[in-house]
Amino acid sequence: MADPILFSQSYGKSQVRLSRVMRDGPRHEFHDLTLSIALEGGFEAAYSEANCSSLIATDTMKNTVYVLASRHGIRSAEEFARRLAQHFLDEYGHVEQVSVACQEQPWQRVEAAGRPHDHAFLGSTTERHTCHVVARRGETASLLSGLVGLRVLKTTRSAFRGFLRDQYTTLPETTDRILATTIEASWPCGQLDADWPRIRQTVRDTLITVFADHDSQSVQHTMYDMARGVFAACDAIDEISLRLPNEHHLLANLAPFGLANPNEVFIPTSEPFGDIRATLRRGETGPTRGVLEQKS
Repeated sequence: MADPILFSQSYGKSQVRLSRVMRDGPRHEFHDLTLSIALEGGFEAAYSEANCSSLIATDTMKNTVYVLASRHGIRSAEEFARRLAQHFLDEYGHVEQVSVACQEQPWQRVEAAGRPHDHAFLGSTTERHTCHVVARRGETASLLSGLVGLRVLKTTRSAFRGFLRDQYTTLPETTDRILATTIEASWPCGQLDADWPRIRQTVRDTLITVFADHDSQSVQHTMYDMARGVFAACDAIDEISLRLPNEHHLLANLAPFGLANPNEVFIPTSEPFGDIRATLRRGETGPTRGVLEQKS
């Protein structure tokens, strides 16, 4: 029997937890990161010859995270992920590509006596800030920034009507419904040294504002206007990918009890749910011409 051909391979350390306090004065900064590292390169002998001499222990990768955090601190998740990826290329000549995926738990400063506290924080949110770095030897690194878990809901100014109907359609049309979703968004970072934490905050604020103020005719319609708003607010972003799961709140039928239900009592459902995704690019003559992909 012929030996297998190793077509592709990578390995690394996942879910490395890190918290780092930046004590540059009385006002502290706190970063809470979860990182996953994957290496590609000259590791074939470990598979085909049972020769581990080229393998960098995944425990070493974990330790590297803490050493670099100690030596260099963390100014942003993006900056630290790039430093970590470059370390493995600089340190190990047989490593050809490093991927670092990072999620950051945002912590909000406690408001005490009407002012932000210097060293106390609140962390009760499902939101995470994300970034993904791919660094390949001899090439410019690529950086993707984003956010996940941003839960939003509005109780009016959302409709869904005029959709295709056939013999399997039972959904009634509506001109006024609850619209709830958990936003996922990501965007390529062309200028690696830009202030991506500040840009993320601008994107986040824009997504929330458009969601709240938009007269939505569908989730797709809202998503498109979100991208329009982001491109208008952020010159550094030319592409954005969005996912807006439609987290349904179904009108409860109170007629058997002799009660009307004027859009007040709903049944939240976790599944099944609508799953709407799109990638949009800045157009040449308009902020959102050039839709690349849309799935519903």
